[in-house]
Amino acid sequence: MPTGTVGTNGSGPKQAIPGAGWALALLLGINLFNYIDRQILSATLPKIRLDATIFRPDDPWAQTKLGALTTAFMAAYMCLSPVFGRLGDTLSRWVLVGVAVILWSLATGGTGLATGYLMLFFTRCLVGVGEAAYGPVAPAMLSDLYPVDRRGRIMAWFYMAIPVGSALGFVIGSQVAETSLGWRGAFYLAVFPGIAMGVLCFFMKEPPRPALQDPTPQPPPPTREGEQTVPTLTPPSLSGKGAGGLGYLSVLKELRGIRSFVLCCAGMTASTFVLGGVASVMQLYLFEREARFTLDDKAVDKLEKLTTTDDQRVIPDAVTAKLRRATAPDVLTLPEFKAKLQTLLTDNEFTLYSAWIFDNAPAENSWTNGKIGLAFGAIVVVGGLTATLLGGLLGDKLRNRGVRGAYFHVAGWGMMIGFPAFVAILYVPFPFGWVMIFVAVFCLFFNTGPMNTVIANVTRSEIRASAFAINILIIHALGDAISPLIIGFVADLSSLHTAFLGVSLFIPLSGLLWILGAKSLDADTANVESAPQATN
Repeated sequence: MPTGTVGTNGSGPKQAIPGAGWALALLLGINLFNYIDRQILSATLPKIRLDATIFRPDDPWAQTKLGALTTAFMAAYMCLSPVFGRLGDTLSRWVLVGVAVILWSLATGGTGLATGYLMLFFTRCLVGVGEAAYGPVAPAMLSDLYPVDRRGRIMAWFYMAIPVGSALGFVIGSQVAETSLGWRGAFYLAVFPGIAMGVLCFFMKEPPRPALQDPTPQPPPPTREGEQTVPTLTPPSLSGKGAGGLGYLSVLKELRGIRSFVLCCAGMTASTFVLGGVASVMQLYLFEREARFTLDDKAVDKLEKLTTTDDQRVIPDAVTAKLRRATAPDVLTLPEFKAKLQTLLTDNEFTLYSAWIFDNAPAENSWTNGKIGLAFGAIVVVGGLTATLLGGLLGDKLRNRGVRGAYFHVAGWGMMIGFPAFVAILYVPFPFGWVMIFVAVFCLFFNTGPMNTVIANVTRSEIRASAFAINILIIHALGDAISPLIIGFVADLSSLHTAFLGVSLFIPLSGLLWILGAKSLDADTANVESAPQATN
């Protein structure tokens, strides 16, 4: 196929566009740093908490402020994605991606330069803005580079950056923060690779996409009596309407009429509700369940040596004196240890200092927060990576063998298998519990490639970036933006165990929605593939 030709339908090329491999490699590298940048913050939060330029040692709202940093990023990301999605349907996508990557890389460096909390908060907002410009555009661009029968594996490669990048972010952030570079150095290291990849985007050739055209038939011109007429598709002006002459209301109306898109989006929302909520508190759940504590002289010595960046004691003498008088060799569970501290400290002292005490009083050979994070991170990177790749490959293989609605079946049945594994986590004793966690993580990531492939395959190229952007907005607004709050509320009323049981019901719900979508997927894909021939 000649370079620049989109093919014979509106779905994409008949074969990979020349240079598609380089484009995939660059976008994969960018997506990797996308998730590295996100998780470096999570990995460095304990060090940021100790930085006297950001927080006072006795700041009663420190935990809330730390949580707000992630909220700031997510709010900017999900709210601005639709805006940049429309721009991606009209402007040069490589230029948009390049500007986005450079912006979030500079904002990441700005995080390390923050001299106060407000500056830290603002830079996280800017990271969200940059990623909002990239998130919906990149997968839409890949869809115009590769044919429909290869998209599953291509999307799988692209989205494997989620588990790998997230794990690398935790490793880089936690390890660099322990060196002389401190927590700020972890953010500095992510700046220059991002800027370099952003600059490379400006030298990439823009992928061809179908000519912009309005799918609404126009009234035929007057004809002589007896002459046959055919409705025509008139290319509209782009002024004020975006790609294809369609405003967002028209795009939403079109997407609402695509059954596969609606069910895909609904299932992804349920899945994101689970993943986002569970990921935010799984480590806490495991810590509360498996950690053991001993308040001995060694633990109190550590607390006395704990200082902020300006050498102020984190735990006052009056508090460590109370703890010193109550030292004992007893090994206690978290509830038992918490009850002991509450008898020793005032309510205000417990609120301000209990987190530090928990971190510095682990029993010998206990599952500490660090050990749990390392084990859970390893499971996510191995299970998530293999599942993301295999899900896309299996979806392509089944589709090419004629299985109806293959991508939906792969994703849906994966969730059905993952449901009992997730519930088993709550009851199976450790170390066997880690096996159940691996199975659950594998199944929950298995749908990543297939579901993003569905979005690409059932939407026209003219609105594809907007479709991804709308999907991003919906799944985050109704998924992981609210699920941590709901899980926390239920946990306060009962327990995390009860909250996890409740949220687990969304796993088979998403699977059912996707299995139902299998009936319409082939027809919806065919509608896009039968669009008139167009060239760039």
